[in-house]
Amino acid sequence: VFSVEDHFSFNAVMAPIFCNGCGARADETDNFCDRCGKELRKRKVLDEEVDCSPYICHQDIARFRYDNNDRLVDTDRRLLQETLTLVTSENEWVWRNARITVYGELVKVVFYSGDKTNKFVVQLTSEDRPYHVVEKKGWRLWFRDGFKTAWGWLKSAAGAVTGAVAGTITGGLSKLAIGWMSK
Repeated sequence: VFSVEDHFSFNAVMAPIFCNGCGARADETDNFCDRCGKELRKRKVLDEEVDCSPYICHQDIARFRYDNNDRLVDTDRRLLQETLTLVTSENEWVWRNARITVYGELVKVVFYSGDKTNKFVVQLTSEDRPYHVVEKKGWRLWFRDGFKTAWGWLKSAAGAVTGAVAGTITGGLSKLAIGWMSK
């Protein structure tokens, strides 16, 4: 089984070096970019945990992004933007007992609150697109999502029955009207 923790090793790892000017990848022994000549800043992976109690909110993630803006690369900013979208898409009660782990190019950050029963992961796809996954649901989130699924099935079944009945009635009336007009 593949684990994200196994894939990333964050113990004082030197991150890949990219030029801030042109974006070219550089060797960690270089001090200047081969393409544009700009001085390279060597960066370490940013590994932090942020306590967002009483609940994870938009301001917590925005503050982290603002405070660490000079240490983030574009892909990490996009991941944090995906995290902002995730947080605003759910109710506050979900974030009272939650953990969101963001795995980026130069960042591994965990936003948490309460007992962390609702667990989410934000990372990049193989096409470098940010996405999020629900790693584990607490009982309340599990129950809500289960109810939504059951309600969706019920609505679909009711719609199919209603459509079939309406189609029969409409079809019968149409035939009756056409038969009446032809006489």
